[in-house]
Amino acid sequence: MPKTLNVAVIGAGTMAQAVHLPVLRRRWDRFTVAALVDHSPRRRREASDVWGIGEDKRYESVGDLIAAVRSKTLSLDAAVLATDGLHVEDLLQLMRRGIPVLVEPPLGFSAEEVAKVADFERMTGRRLVMMAYPQQYDESVARMSEQIATKDLRMVDHEVLMPASQPLFGGAHVTSSSYDLPSDVRSQRRSDLQAAVVAGSGEGATQRDRDLYVKGLLTGVAHQMAVMEAVYGPITRVTAVRHWPKGVIPGSLEILGELEGGAHVRLVWHYLPFAPEYSEHIKVLSARRRMEVELPAPSHGDRRSGVSLREKKGGAVQETATVATKGSVEAMWEAFHSFVEKGVRPVSGAEEARNQVTLLREVLSTIVVADGRSLDLAPDAADEEQGSDSEAESADPSASGPLDSEPAAETLEQEPATAADVAGAPDGEPPALEPESQPAPETLEQEPATPSPHSSPADQRPTEQRQPVVPAAASDPSGLPEPTNPTEPIDYPDAEPGAAPRTGRDVLDVWNLRSDGLDESTWPPEPHRTSDAQREGDDSAGGSAAPAASPEGTGDDEAASPQGSETTGTDPSAESTAGEYRNRPS
Repeated sequence: MPKTLNVAVIGAGTMAQAVHLPVLRRRWDRFTVAALVDHSPRRRREASDVWGIGEDKRYESVGDLIAAVRSKTLSLDAAVLATDGLHVEDLLQLMRRGIPVLVEPPLGFSAEEVAKVADFERMTGRRLVMMAYPQQYDESVARMSEQIATKDLRMVDHEVLMPASQPLFGGAHVTSSSYDLPSDVRSQRRSDLQAAVVAGSGEGATQRDRDLYVKGLLTGVAHQMAVMEAVYGPITRVTAVRHWPKGVIPGSLEILGELEGGAHVRLVWHYLPFAPEYSEHIKVLSARRRMEVELPAPSHGDRRSGVSLREKKGGAVQETATVATKGSVEAMWEAFHSFVEKGVRPVSGAEEARNQVTLLREVLSTIVVADGRSLDLAPDAADEEQGSDSEAESADPSASGPLDSEPAAETLEQEPATAADVAGAPDGEPPALEPESQPAPETLEQEPATPSPHSSPADQRPTEQRQPVVPAAASDPSGLPEPTNPTEPIDYPDAEPGAAPRTGRDVLDVWNLRSDGLDESTWPPEPHRTSDAQREGDDSAGGSAAPAASPEGTGDDEAASPQGSETTGTDPSAESTAGEYRNRPS
């Protein structure tokens, strides 16, 4: 009879509560929730009460968990790590105790960061990391290579439509996000995450490049690559990359690549915040057969994937269809049980994660180079930056102090007026970085205003020529100039030579949009919401600012999935924190 494993759930965010804990409870014959770890007292208490975890099994940090294991007050066989994107230090603590870990992606933001884990595994001679890509273990995905072998493969087309949070987690009943961490802890977490993403994306990357890297590639396309690797092996060469619409983050991504056998692969990932549902389809073509696979979102545990195969036999076209017997998350946890108990090799581990982040960095570089820029900081730019820093230090000795001492830190640490949405700020999702300060652009859904016959000539000017009401801007971490008139051209450092001047309304980050009726956030953790009283106060003042981002989501909150919002673009007065990125569903 299989052994019942004692599992610690580290991070009590959306992915833990909507994906992992339901399966752990359902499969009580294989797993027992032995402990829950979360740095937020409120989230730790509320999630434990919902899932029936006793007070003696609740821990604030991985260090406290390891101390309990070392003192033998807690027996632990395995752990699921669903915190923010900064996994490596917590993961190494668990690995030093020989504890196998199921890790919510991304494992890290750079190949060097992931290499610490891969090198430790190689040194011990034992695999201890399994990446949490549920669809790698889906029965329908396993059937793909059985129906069309790699040697017969001609083309694979994999498309994902990613909506906002409500269609994904509306029925999960996730406890609300928490904002009860000390301000210095929040500031340090944001600073550490910012440094990790900068190291992964490159010193020459703009804030939009980094947003695209985390929100679109590491938390979107990465899951498609993982499915492809499980069936036909990794993509060996990227032949073309496309990102659109221009200036919209994360927008849509298309990647063309080749497998080892020469077959071509097309990966398309769209973030559509107002889409009614999640959709994922794979089409596979050979010389004789055509196969289609439909994969539901992992958070929809009761839905099953299906495979449809069409081929010609006996002069007639025949079609066969099969449906999986279990959800992809349950299949993944069964594979993790075999990994822990029998040492069965996982489809993706630390080494595969390092190869993947290297390839995605190459994809980002391709997009940036096509824009006439580079991810590497130019030598002259580095010298100028160093020279400006030296001048600033000589002019103001206090300027060399830590970032947390700057006035902008106070803005970033404002408390939300109310609690965040039910699915807000999950811990396993990549948090957002400080965005470029610029006026909020118009929404993509906005209709052009019809001038009134009684309006003045100034009011009948096109909307983009009117003087908008702009809230006071927060400190701009990107260092871009802030014109007093938002419609005046801005001298962006990353602008193409000879390109027309751009205004502060050019870029729209649809990741932070919100749609009517959506009460929950998804990846990344949702911006802070304002109370009704505060909203009425803002309206009476002539406008309302975009909600501030939440860095404090725990569990799977801070590390990558998109969130719906009607707020357009980036509000200069709204804080953007490291907790803004999130994991999209595996």
